Amino acid sequence: MESKVRRRCLINVIIDFLRKNHLNAVILIESKKREVTTPLSKKMIKQYKLANIKLMRINRFFIALIILCAYFKVNAQLSPNTDKQIIIGKVDSLYSEILNEQREVWVQVPEGTDNTKRYPVIYVLDASKNFYSVTAMLKQLIPWTIPNSIIVGITNTDRTRDFTPTNVPFQRGQESKNSGGARNFLNFVEKELKPFIANKYPTENNSTIIGHSTGGLFVLYTFLNHEKVFDNYLAIDPSLWWDKEYLVKEAEEKIDTKNLTEKSLYIAVANSLGKAMDTVKVRRDKTEPTEQIRANLKFHDILVKHRNKLNFSWEYFKNEDHGSVVIPAQYNGLRSVFSWFPFPEMWRFNTPKSYSIKQLIEPYYSHYKKLSTRMKRDVKPEWQLLNDVGFYMLRGHNLPKKALAYLEMNLDFYPNDSKSQVALGDYYISQKEKVLAIEYYKKAVEIDGNEHAKAKLLKLGQ
Repeated sequence: MESKVRRRCLINVIIDFLRKNHLNAVILIESKKREVTTPLSKKMIKQYKLANIKLMRINRFFIALIILCAYFKVNAQLSPNTDKQIIIGKVDSLYSEILNEQREVWVQVPEGTDNTKRYPVIYVLDASKNFYSVTAMLKQLIPWTIPNSIIVGITNTDRTRDFTPTNVPFQRGQESKNSGGARNFLNFVEKELKPFIANKYPTENNSTIIGHSTGGLFVLYTFLNHEKVFDNYLAIDPSLWWDKEYLVKEAEEKIDTKNLTEKSLYIAVANSLGKAMDTVKVRRDKTEPTEQIRANLKFHDILVKHRNKLNFSWEYFKNEDHGSVVIPAQYNGLRSVFSWFPFPEMWRFNTPKSYSIKQLIEPYYSHYKKLSTRMKRDVKPEWQLLNDVGFYMLRGHNLPKKALAYLEMNLDFYPNDSKSQVALGDYYISQKEKVLAIEYYKKAVEIDGNEHAKAKLLKLGQ
């Protein structure tokens, strides 16, 4: 009886496996393994026994089959498929003369990249841990919450050496003889890595750095001492306890001599208080387990004191520890340092009757002026967007005056684009103002010989 149970369990396992993996053999096996619930003839009983004997003989075969199926299934999942691949990014590398070593970076470039588009760059420390989560978040946050960006993950060779600003040969029971190389590592990032990325990929003149723990310490070291290297700084539970709070002690003097309002800083702090502590009691504590949060609280006080010279956000995660804080902090941090990017007023075109022409149009000028400052170049709304919204006002809402306002704004942003003139010509045709339409079509032809405008003029007898 026991052997029969084992055999039937094995058969069930085989069938379940084959069914889950969509193999046709399921039909064959199921027809032989079903329990019989109706009276059987002698002939049927004999056939059933023979089937059981055959099944016993092929048990080993099917065990081998399962192993082979599992092997090919796993192999199919892991092996490259040139037709159907989910590609997150690519591995690139460069030799650093500064660090005297080969450095590997992981790079993700936005889909559909062409030579006409440029993208901000997000540099992610500890790539092996953080690259995947940041790329996933970017996918969720673009295009309206943060700008589509190139992500560069920097892998480690010696993170204690690279991320610490001072040399402390022994700390927290561990040797750290190579510590104190933050300035050298920053030289590599600024003078070798950033130019390498800029020369090889379509980069925008706007960059962000993200670091956790000792990586967060490096982020704040850079922010306080070499703030021009990046535009946005995201430090997650930074190890400000390092070297008896060295960075905290020098922070006030550094901030006091600068104006950092054009830089975006976000700091996330995890709950490392312990059950018997709160944010008041912990400040008086002297034990090692609380030195992380004590240092971060002191740094927070300095930031608050100099808030008029800073553009920062400091967030405490009560329900997260040093490890679990990374994901929510990355998400909130990206939204924070790019808080200047969203343009909610754009969606007013959905309910245009609720707004005046001024309320519909002016936000575009103020928003894109702000973007131009952040990107350090002239940033404009996409021509096609304004054109589509303009004709949506006309054809969808029957609001010709507001439609004209959008089309004229497009001409203001793109005065040398013949399409702007053609769009206005089309608008005036819709309003039966032939003279004005002809005027704009002729301007379009003068700019670049626009064929659409020529055809329109011919149709109008010009």
